[in-house]
Amino acid sequence: MKRWVFGAASLVCLAPLAHADSTGPSHGEWGVQTEHLSETIKPGDDFYTYVNEGWINATPIPPDRNFLSEPWVAQLKIYDDVAAIMEGILTQPRAAEGSAERRLQDLHRSYIDAERIEALGVAPIQGGLDRIARIETHDQVAQFMGDPMASSLFHLIVKPPVDMQGGYILSLEQYRVTGLGLPGQVYYKSDEEPFGGHRAAYLDYIAESFALAGLSDGPAHAERVLDLETRFANVMWDFARLRDAGAAFDLISTAQLREKAPGFPWDAYFEAKGIWDLNAVNFGIGGITESAALFNKIPIESWKSYLAFHWVRNHADYLPDRFGESRFRFYDQRLYGVAERTSRGDRATELIQGELGWDVGSLYVAKHFPESSNQKVLEIGEYVRRAFREQLLETEWMDDVTRAEALAKADAIIFEIAEPKERPDLAALETRSDDLIGNIRRLREERWKLDLDRLGRPISRWGDWNMYPHRVGLGFHQQYNKIFITAGALLPPFFDPKADMAVNFGSIGSTSGHEFGHSLDDQGSKFDSRGALRDWWTPAARAAYEQRTRRLIEQFGDYEALPDVSLKSDQMIGEIVGDLTGALIGRRAYELYLQDHPEEAGLVLGGFTGPQRYWLALTQKTRMVANDEALRSMARQASQPPPPFSVNGVLSNLEDWYRDFEVEPGAAMYLPDELQTPLW
Repeated sequence: MKRWVFGAASLVCLAPLAHADSTGPSHGEWGVQTEHLSETIKPGDDFYTYVNEGWINATPIPPDRNFLSEPWVAQLKIYDDVAAIMEGILTQPRAAEGSAERRLQDLHRSYIDAERIEALGVAPIQGGLDRIARIETHDQVAQFMGDPMASSLFHLIVKPPVDMQGGYILSLEQYRVTGLGLPGQVYYKSDEEPFGGHRAAYLDYIAESFALAGLSDGPAHAERVLDLETRFANVMWDFARLRDAGAAFDLISTAQLREKAPGFPWDAYFEAKGIWDLNAVNFGIGGITESAALFNKIPIESWKSYLAFHWVRNHADYLPDRFGESRFRFYDQRLYGVAERTSRGDRATELIQGELGWDVGSLYVAKHFPESSNQKVLEIGEYVRRAFREQLLETEWMDDVTRAEALAKADAIIFEIAEPKERPDLAALETRSDDLIGNIRRLREERWKLDLDRLGRPISRWGDWNMYPHRVGLGFHQQYNKIFITAGALLPPFFDPKADMAVNFGSIGSTSGHEFGHSLDDQGSKFDSRGALRDWWTPAARAAYEQRTRRLIEQFGDYEALPDVSLKSDQMIGEIVGDLTGALIGRRAYELYLQDHPEEAGLVLGGFTGPQRYWLALTQKTRMVANDEALRSMARQASQPPPPFSVNGVLSNLEDWYRDFEVEPGAAMYLPDELQTPLW
């Protein structure tokens, strides 16, 4: 099996992110830090390391993380900007009730007041523990799962219906380990190390949580919790099955739900969530029927142990520091190899960004995101759309019937940049500067109320992001047929208005192309141009497409993140398709740009042609250093191949890259024509 090796970190401090000045781009003289290029590795042998060797060797993993990537370097810069915004807000008098500033002030101050939190001890969660102790029936277990601070076997999400007609509906869903305490099914199922050791440590952590909360018989509770969670982990769907969009939609009434998934007290659960009889509930993804059938077979005492442990765990970061330290030692140190816990001040900023992310994001965009960047990114996005259309027109295996709808879908994709046009309004939320857990509870209750208020309302394609504007990320929404790009994703090296255009096409252009790829990946291709789930491919086109994706799954399944730790490529295929599409059409979009700007066509910078600079930028944005635990987790549980596979594995399938860097047979990355899978 192939294994791409990460460079080892060699310094003791993180080099600061370069800031753009008034004369040039942030990264290097034209957008790529060429000082990091390898002097010994040839582009055709390991392009990822060729571009990034210097950065990899000079970049340590911070002690409070188990990996560091270029997106996270940019994210940490944003966190500094957010901290500065918060500092300004916190030095002001208490802001007006209902304002974003008031919410941020109160949540921050309630978390940073460690003295008060220590004095309160477990009192803020004692009422919940007392309620759990009084539970006598399975109905009461389900009712408690409806508490916004409790763990539940199911998610309730408000989203559009499958046909995109009418208004928003309620969707019942379950993911790989919904409501469970370990981060993946393999942690429960595998007898290989380190998973057996992780389970033993989990037992100790559960027992310690009971002891910290003043509850007796911690080891006995721990055994019951692990046994219960293992039984549910065995019936929950794996990642590959969860990706099946066709399994995600089945509209039934709440009355029919009792028949479709018997064994779980749905009435008690829905009543606790403020839901009554509905004519249309989406019976979504996950082992819902299997979990419901298992529910009544679990003894009440086991459920009480489960609910009590997760009640403590879910509140751990809001309780006296011994609870947070215990959680850190198990999850961050044991499971992920993180050396140190962040400071309370940093954790306060982290909490603010997670719980009040829309407020933080809006303030960040107002201060740091220029409108001119929005227009430039839209311009690049339209070149990418043109390139995608041209590529589809030339795809030989796609017949005209399928091609027509694919083109219509590409034409209908909308962009939403920097921040969503619509977002939740939290003006009615009550916050207090001395009530941390109350603030968190009221916030979750208010968000759920706002979700319920959407039921039956007309569907809007704007908003509904799954990440905040100040995060570094892009996404494709299948039902809205929309690409959204956060303000955080428009920092160097992902986008730099002062950088060479080849660099911007290699960075934000290829990333936008990645999202266009999701519109026709193995799941996105099941939604039509209106965002409705519909089988619009001819059998011949679908068969030809699946033949190519199977080859990609086989190729990436041969890569190892660590010895004997291969990539779970079947669950990564959507992102593999995205990476391959983005690299291909981003390069084509740059050629379209050059046709409109012929004066740049022959430009050579630093000895590199425009097409070469495109590939350098595409690769620079992916660089990462990681420890073994992070790599193991990425290989087994992530939806995207980690670098260098996301670069080297993709480029080895693209003729443009071979040609641009004159890669010949005999190079380590070279694949003969019959083994390449260009897809489009």
